[in-house]
Amino acid sequence: MQWSGHEHEYAGTTDETFSVVRCDECGLGRLDPCPDVSELDRIYPPAYYSYNMVSDRKPGGKLPLKERVSAKYAGGVLRTAAGRAGVAADQPLRLLDIGCGDGRILDFYRASRSTGSLETGLLDTWGIDINADALAIAERAGHRTVHGAFEHDSALPAGYFDVITARHVIEHVEDPVAFASRARDLLRPGGVFIVATPDFASPDARRFKGHWGGNHFPRHWWFFDTAAMHAVAEQIGMECLAVDHELNPVFWTWTAHSALRDRYPRAKWVDAVFPPVKIFYGGARSFLLQGVFTVIDGVVRNRSGVTGSMLATLRKPAG
Repeated sequence: MQWSGHEHEYAGTTDETFSVVRCDECGLGRLDPCPDVSELDRIYPPAYYSYNMVSDRKPGGKLPLKERVSAKYAGGVLRTAAGRAGVAADQPLRLLDIGCGDGRILDFYRASRSTGSLETGLLDTWGIDINADALAIAERAGHRTVHGAFEHDSALPAGYFDVITARHVIEHVEDPVAFASRARDLLRPGGVFIVATPDFASPDARRFKGHWGGNHFPRHWWFFDTAAMHAVAEQIGMECLAVDHELNPVFWTWTAHSALRDRYPRAKWVDAVFPPVKIFYGGARSFLLQGVFTVIDGVVRNRSGVTGSMLATLRKPAG
């Protein structure tokens, strides 16, 4: 066993203690006990943050100032992925985002790919999600959408996509190997699968253990490090080209909230100072926390080369 902890972000879901255990052979971590899929509505309450981060936007509309930094970073990720997939900047790119929600990340990718990409056809954006209301917004923003669970979908075209992205999705699914295999099948030969997921070998994970924000008990069911990601890629016949590490200040906010909530279980100031949900919705407090923790995460990455959030690039063989 690596460590254990409990839910601290949403009231009324579960009081059970969960452990993170690690496979000695492949290095993959697993939540124990792992909730059954029948309990999804319980562990993902209506107030769950990703269900409440939607907004209507006009197709091709200008991004708000606060989102332009995120769009610039997303654009860098996409350019790197496209290069690794062998797609030049002036060539058409077929992109799928898994768990796209309202299409906000797809907007970022589209804004960064090229001016007027919708008209020139340089970026063909697709998204899949289980939230039909969010998907409707993504579709109105000009993206092609598919409703349903990615692992069980049969509507997406096989061998079609140059790049598939999954930002903090694979750790939530019932079978991460089947999930990655599905992405492989949808990629054309030489295409790349970009996977963002927590890294439970990071310095902050090892330091804070059961209080580490990347646990996200009980919603993260699988835990990766670099070795585990390479093992999964090998198992499904893909090459793990690179494992980079992103700054993720939200994990640090969750870490602080978990540790302090455990020490001061009745103190209301813990929720006020380190809000586990409201951190996503903007405002001065969110701006300050994310700024401070971004600096801390940057220092950790500069010293160790690793943060609590990995970004892996898996490539499908060209043959």
